[in-house]
Amino acid sequence: MKYLLLVVSIFGLDEGIKQRIDKKEPLGKERRVPKLPVVIEKYYNNGAALNLLAKKPKIMLGLHSACMAGLMAIYGFVLRKGTTGLKTGMSMMVGGGLSNLWDRIHKKHVVDYIRFDTPWKRFSRIVFNISDFFIFIGAAGLTIVAVIP
Repeated sequence: MKYLLLVVSIFGLDEGIKQRIDKKEPLGKERRVPKLPVVIEKYYNNGAALNLLAKKPKIMLGLHSACMAGLMAIYGFVLRKGTTGLKTGMSMMVGGGLSNLWDRIHKKHVVDYIRFDTPWKRFSRIVFNISDFFIFIGAAGLTIVAVIP
């Protein structure tokens, strides 16, 4: 039950932030966070990471849906038989993935809103959302769990 609560919490947190960003922030305008290398910038992402398939939104929706269906099937098994690390990592990935899929279905794009000022210009142009971070952290956690018994 606590793992499903984690999924719902991640989904709710990101959707709440996305709604606020969508209402309050102008598209493409930067707002710097004082004393941090963080920039708030609303961006509508039609594709996957780095705008992959941005010009093919129907294909992107199909791929995202198929990936989530597969992830959810594995997640169901992991919830019954998996370790704490597997359940936590997969819960993070499912919560983040569902939030982004919800956007893709209902808004036809994913709302991204966080980027970082770094010395690496290419990285500094990438805009993320909270779901992206949870997907990454969950995947990294699963990798660690797989490597360290």
